[in-house]
Amino acid sequence: MKTNSLEDVYQSHMNALYSYLLRMCGHPQTAEDLVQDTFIKAYDHLEGYRGENVRPWLFRIAYNTYIDWYRREKRQILTDPQLLAELNWDQSPGPEEDYLLRERVEKWLQAVNALPEKSRQVILLRDYYDFTYEDIAHILKLSRSNVKVTLLRARRKIREVKSDGL
Repeated sequence: MKTNSLEDVYQSHMNALYSYLLRMCGHPQTAEDLVQDTFIKAYDHLEGYRGENVRPWLFRIAYNTYIDWYRREKRQILTDPQLLAELNWDQSPGPEEDYLLRERVEKWLQAVNALPEKSRQVILLRDYYDFTYEDIAHILKLSRSNVKVTLLRARRKIREVKSDGL
């Protein structure tokens, strides 16, 4: 790895992984457990690390850890209602703008929650975490073209749902 130690990697990526896993599972304690499991698996599989960018490698392990948990628990995935509210906005909105913004965020989240799991994963990784198509394909074990098509269809579905009065 390009950093000095696994501790450095942990400190650099722990918060992003926790945020990602929290958005996928919807439970803070579960997300903490999944982050710990992710780093345990990363440590156990260091021999499989080929010197590529460590962030997508860790997110792939986190994704696989989440899928394992999801299959065991068979729970419906919940998305944190603060998904876009945590973004840094260019200007500080007033109370009225803040209310309208929160309403738009809630409508968007409802539309995202209506998507199949794969589409939600692609939307989160691309639009919230700003991963490249190649990184998403690597994390989710999909082809680059499949990622693009899934993202296009998911965005189209969100626009349809929002225009239908959500």
